Amino acid sequence: MKYFILFFLMVSFVSAVNVDFDCPNEIFVDEEFECSLEVFDGSGEYDVKVDLDSERNSVLEVWDGEAWKSGYYYLLEFIEDGDEKNVRLKVSEEGDYEGVLKLRQGDKREFFDIELEVDEGEETEEKEMLGEKIKNIVKESKPKEIVLSLEPSKTIPLNGDVYSELIYESKDAKIIDYLPFAFGVFLIITIGAFIWKGIV
Repeated sequence: MKYFILFFLMVSFVSAVNVDFDCPNEIFVDEEFECSLEVFDGSGEYDVKVDLDSERNSVLEVWDGEAWKSGYYYLLEFIEDGDEKNVRLKVSEEGDYEGVLKLRQGDKREFFDIELEVDEGEETEEKEMLGEKIKNIVKESKPKEIVLSLEPSKTIPLNGDVYSELIYESKDAKIIDYLPFAFGVFLIITIGAFIWKGIV
């Protein structure tokens, strides 16, 4: 009986599946990346799951070949023993994660510890800096007094000080200002012409 148990343990140890899971050194928030997965010393097909937080709404998303899905789910029949495949992943939050790579074959499961370091990324930092600059510009550009324009040539602020200031005068306004003078000159020339014709 002892020999049978010893033999069974040795067979289990020898037949244990191994993996090589290699991810990029630089991983950024919300940017997809690929990790290469190689399975060896096993047999048949395996479902694969990359588990970072064990939540249904995981911070990790995995590409199943058609759409992005939560890292909560397995990729069914994803890899065979002796194969190497790329797993496309995306992480939505910055942090150092100690996760688990899970292989499933029927009721049998194998677990392998993994570590991922996810940085915020230059693009996200630039967006935040730009956002801060915009906030500062908006704060500085808030109106300190409200000005109501009642006449074309005057402004009246709400603080009570009244002063004259030319805001804007269009070409049409200038023409209207000089129209009476032009009309007077036209009349003088017309009358002069009539008189001239009458004399001649």
